[in-house]
Amino acid sequence: KSERKMGAHAFRGLASTHRAHAESGGSRSPSRGGESDDFSKVFANAFGDGEQKQVTRSQPKWGKWVLGGCGLVVGGVMLGALPFMTVALRRHPLPYIPATDKQIKMVLRHCQNRPGARLVDLGSGDGRVAIAAAKKGIRSKGYEINTWLVVYSIYSSFRSGVGSMATFHRKNLWKASLEEFDYLVLFGAKDATSFMEDFEDKVLSEPTKEGAKLIACRFPLTTFQAEFEEVDPMGDMGLESVWVYDIDAEKKRISCLDHDDPDTNDGAMHTNSNATSAEAQST
Repeated sequence: KSERKMGAHAFRGLASTHRAHAESGGSRSPSRGGESDDFSKVFANAFGDGEQKQVTRSQPKWGKWVLGGCGLVVGGVMLGALPFMTVALRRHPLPYIPATDKQIKMVLRHCQNRPGARLVDLGSGDGRVAIAAAKKGIRSKGYEINTWLVVYSIYSSFRSGVGSMATFHRKNLWKASLEEFDYLVLFGAKDATSFMEDFEDKVLSEPTKEGAKLIACRFPLTTFQAEFEEVDPMGDMGLESVWVYDIDAEKKRISCLDHDDPDTNDGAMHTNSNATSAEAQST
């Protein structure tokens, strides 16, 4: 090693002397200067400098691959989370909270497996309520706006062996028809009064099946009166509560309230008095 170092230093000094001589107009020709440069490269390779550079150049560029892989992972995570993030942009941003086994049992307790019975889960999430009802023999549908949850629900229904009894669709519950179902299942949320009121208006304004029941989970509706309720004693902190509503009875009750409303009656009397006065003037 010491001999190589001494030889390298000696040759570098000789090469620098040749370059200085050539630059000062020495007697060496340009071709010989080129030969000395080529020879210096050969000599440097012989002492390991060129070999080190060659090894360095052949190393793979791991940094770019790692950076590209991180970009793909972040992009995939953002794409998968997008359906969950866009919920906050909707008028009624209800969060996705999976139903517990106890909640599912409480819901099915009020669903009779009579011939032709049909159930719909409005905002079905991962589909566990509809799948459990299908296992009980009730043909079920799930309406969910989150694409990934719909795909997972379909997969879970076939894995559970009830793919033909429980079907799932990507649909906004406000555009869903309620007419064909005996049981309507809805999971509410705290401080979602406007959502509950709008849903009540939807139920009252649309045709529903005779004898249909509405099963509200976690939180009750605002103006409907439940025919049965099972409330968790923990209050708002306990989400395992259900309220069962007779839709036909509620439509009839609210219709009678509207008919007996003093404001409505005053308006009708005012209209009748105007009509009577108009007839008197024409006479």
